[in-house]
Amino acid sequence: MRRKQSGLTMISWMVVIGFLAIQFVMALRIIPVYLNHQTLKTVMNELKTDTEVKGKSAKNIKMLLRKRLKMNSLYDLASDPKAFKFKKIKNGYSLTANYEARGPIFGNLEFAAKFNYQVDIPTK
Repeated sequence: MRRKQSGLTMISWMVVIGFLAIQFVMALRIIPVYLNHQTLKTVMNELKTDTEVKGKSAKNIKMLLRKRLKMNSLYDLASDPKAFKFKKIKNGYSLTANYEARGPIFGNLEFAAKFNYQVDIPTK
């Protein structure tokens, strides 16, 4: 009597493990970019409620933002002058972070992620 095969063959297991390994490598490369964006959002939201920005100019707020980004190890964003735009609004400034993060996944395969976040900072 011949037994019927149940389960995956060795080749099937290798395909499944290879697929999971690729997913794991992609996650290791991409997740830190999203964690950095969450940190940036936290820093920008804290500027909204900070008493240190009251009566400050856009230049002083930008210096304070860069200092906080460096404290949170976001050196790439702190040194990118095009990542942040200030716009004068009725009771303060509107701060917009608009940037793109790129990085390698493996070989010549790369990822690109665009982020855009805006917060209104009252200075009065």
